[in-house]
Amino acid sequence: MEQVFTERLLLVPFKLDIVKTAILDNSELAKFLGVNVLPDWQDQESSQNLPDIANILEKYPFQSKWGWGSLVIHQQENTLIGHVMIKVIPDATFSPTDAVEIGYYIAPSHRQQGYGTEAAKAMADLVLSQPDMQTVTAGCDPKNIASQRVLEKIGMELITPGKEVLVWKLSKST
Repeated sequence: MEQVFTERLLLVPFKLDIVKTAILDNSELAKFLGVNVLPDWQDQESSQNLPDIANILEKYPFQSKWGWGSLVIHQQENTLIGHVMIKVIPDATFSPTDAVEIGYYIAPSHRQQGYGTEAAKAMADLVLSQPDMQTVTAGCDPKNIASQRVLEKIGMELITPGKEVLVWKLSKST
């Protein structure tokens, strides 16, 4: 996967070397990327999961191809403001399928400005432009109206409503 430019954002593949640098701290990540790094560019859970993510990227080549998605860098500010996760969905034998799950996080200071939508759309488009990929899914909390709006805006359809999680899907046009 390569870098993706949108109107306002640069999406940098969140590959193993960057994940390992992010584990160290934000100042090391800033030096490595050559950007400013907001202290809250990721939520606390994602930060705590970085060692597990590094292990996944080392162990599974099919996930390593995608990295753990992309870091979201605001071009004009040269600042890391969030990330879009891409997780390959395996089958029962733990072989990759033609589907991925996406998730996204934008720092609170940069929310409600369309960055989440812009980044998620670019990544969904990138996934579906690959010949071997057919489907992008996402899950979100039913109470997270902002996340639901992002998924609607990028063209995803709600396929499984629920009290705990809503499941959304976007498939390649045939």
